[in-house]
Formats: sequence, structure tokens, C-alpha cells
Amino acid sequence: MLNPLGFIFGHGRKIRKLRKRWDRLREKSLKKEQAVRAQILPKEDQIEQNIRILEERRMNRGERARLMKEVEIDLAEVKAILESNPEKRPPAQQIVQKEQQKVQDQAY
Repeated sequence: MLNPLGFIFGHGRKIRKLRKRWDRLREKSLKKEQAVRAQILPKEDQIEQNIRILEERRMNRGERARLMKEVEIDLAEVKAILESNPEKRPPAQQIVQKEQQKVQDQAY
């Protein structure tokens, strides 16, 4: 018989949370430009393989903990890459200066 509290507090919940975090990062990375996407997608494919292993294979506690920690570290790396490569947009200060210039041009 399965332990009902194991469903909530066990490793299964943590694995589901890792899958959810991976899925959200995958969606964000698919929206990025090609150069960033080419850098991130191979890492995300490897992370998916590790999550699939966690979901399907029966492992002892040490192996499972090691693999889960590896996935967490890889997800943090992907998140850092996504945040460090902003889209090519002008900074907010430049936009404000352009708007002020338009107002001044219209006043003359």
C-alpha cells in the first residue's frame, strides 16, 4: 500500500516541481532569439533526460538525491542565462530622452 503522505511530502512532489520549473523555462527559452536559443536548448534537453530518469527509474535514495541536485543546478544555470541575455531593446532612459526631444520639437 502506498503512503498517502508520501505523495505530498515525498520525492515525487519534488520531481513534479522540477518538471514544472523545466517546462516554464523551456517556454521562455523558445521565445528568445536564435543565438540564445541555440545555447540553451541542448542544456534543456539534457535536463529533460535527467528528469525522465527520475520519473521512470527506480533508484536508491543517494542516486536520486544526486540526480535531483544536478537537475536543480542545471535549471539555475539556464535561468541565469535567460536573465543575463536581455532582448535588444533601448534602455528606458533613451526612450524618455526621445520622448522629451519630441515634446521640445513640437513646442518650436
